[in-house]
Amino acid sequence: MSATQIIHENEEKLLNMILGEIPSSRIAIICDHDGNILWNSVRDNTTSFLSIDETKESLKRSIDSWDERDKLSNKIGNGKYAIVAYDKIKRITVPLPNNHLLFVSLEGEEFGNIKNIMTIVDWVNTNMGL
Repeated sequence: MSATQIIHENEEKLLNMILGEIPSSRIAIICDHDGNILWNSVRDNTTSFLSIDETKESLKRSIDSWDERDKLSNKIGNGKYAIVAYDKIKRITVPLPNNHLLFVSLEGEEFGNIKNIMTIVDWVNTNMGL
């Protein structure tokens, strides 16, 4: 099995762990730096508010935002995550070590889940590699 295949399997495990451990998670996606969706998981009985094209556009905007944040990283450090709150969902984006982006959609008002998400990301990266 190639290193790329292992990384992709670990990304799939990451998404499944997030949906399994974070009850308010609705959708979890990993995309590459070009906005191509590599993996996605959707909680049972969850309907996306966005079409696939709208989701891809949203991912591309998130990637562009991370590119802009990275321009300041030599002064303020690397970005860990970003949270955007909407009326219906909260969206958390996390840059992954392999230059991919994790995108998680959550229901409700609780922001405490970011700690749980980051713990899962760190565990998968440390124990499985991303």
